[in-house]
Amino acid sequence: MALIGVTMSYDYNKNQAKINENFFRTIELAGGLPVCIPPIRNEAALKDLSEKLDGIVLSGGPDVDPMHYNEKPIPQLGNIDPDRDTAEILITREMFELKKPILGICRGMQVLNVAFGGTLIQDVTAHLENPLKHEQDAPRWYKSHEIEICEEDSIVFRLFGHRKLRVNSFHHQAIKEVAPGFKICAIAPDGIIEAIESIDRDRFCVGVQWHPEEMLCEPRFFSLFEALIEAAEKAEALR
Repeated sequence: MALIGVTMSYDYNKNQAKINENFFRTIELAGGLPVCIPPIRNEAALKDLSEKLDGIVLSGGPDVDPMHYNEKPIPQLGNIDPDRDTAEILITREMFELKKPILGICRGMQVLNVAFGGTLIQDVTAHLENPLKHEQDAPRWYKSHEIEICEEDSIVFRLFGHRKLRVNSFHHQAIKEVAPGFKICAIAPDGIIEAIESIDRDRFCVGVQWHPEEMLCEPRFFSLFEALIEAAEKAEALR
């Protein structure tokens, strides 16, 4: 069984690491063995963990500190998790170097982008003149806006099979400049990037801005996790 790491947030006020249940439940349902990763500070431990994992899910959570992409914070910047930023960027680079599959979800896609030299929009409403509502006030399973898959030669298109679909939305940051070695796969009508992936066709390294783990009533969203597990099982077989 493929060992899949899933990253956690840290509540500095309560001294508690935490994660939404659907992240690890979905990995379990897809046939993987989830391992929750707190934002540990020991670099050697994170590198050792990367060797043991077969794949990783970079989960949702707070804002990424703009210091990691050489920008100063604007007033609209939300909560940040310094230890998590450092730990996730490190383990993302390690997993990529080891050619193990990575799935970034919401914040996780943004971390994936920043880890390899991309930048972020610190606040969508401050950046765009006519943005969509990207922080929905609706149930988490509800699909609040449409996106277009703009890259047919992509894992995302192969899994979903349609140019357009509706997704949920829980973010106020977004990708600005895409990291070298990655391509844009989907966009929202207001131009916000909704999916990226590595240009290397031989690896599974995908980021999506929406939360597929909240929409499991539709098999096509679950297919992202199934594809991750399939890629992880191949990585496990090569160990």
